[in-house]
Amino acid sequence: MNGVDSTALVIAARNGDRAAGERLAAQYLPLVYNVVGRALNGHPDVDDVVQETMLRALSGLPALRDPARFRSWLVAIAMNQVRSRWSNLGHRPAPLEETNEPADPAADFVDLTILRLELSGQRRETAEATRWLD
Repeated sequence: MNGVDSTALVIAARNGDRAAGERLAAQYLPLVYNVVGRALNGHPDVDDVVQETMLRALSGLPALRDPARFRSWLVAIAMNQVRSRWSNLGHRPAPLEETNEPADPAADFVDLTILRLELSGQRRETAEATRWLD
C-alpha cells in the first residue's frame, strides 16, 4: 500500500469520488480482516465487524484530519469495533495466564525470529492507532 496513492485516494473519496472510495476499501480490506480476525480469534462475527469498520471509516472520512494517517485511523476504528463486539457479547479476551497453550521449548529459532519481527511491526501500528482512541 503506497502512502502517496492512499493519501490521494482518501482525499478523492472524501470529495465524493465513489470509485476512489471503492478502491480505498479494496486496498485496505485485507488489513482490516487481518486485524479483526486476529482480535476476535476466528469468531463468526468477523465479517460483520469488518463490514461495520469499513462503513464507519468511509462515512467518517470528513472527520479524518490527516489523510496520510488513514491506515492508523482505520486500525483504531477496527479495534474500537472489536471492543464493542466483545462487550456486546459479554466476553472479554482471556488473560494470558488463563490460556491453555504452554510455550513450546523446542520451537525453531527461525520461526521465533520471524514472529518477533512481525510482532514489532504490529506493535508500531498499534501504537500509531492508539493515538486515535478515547
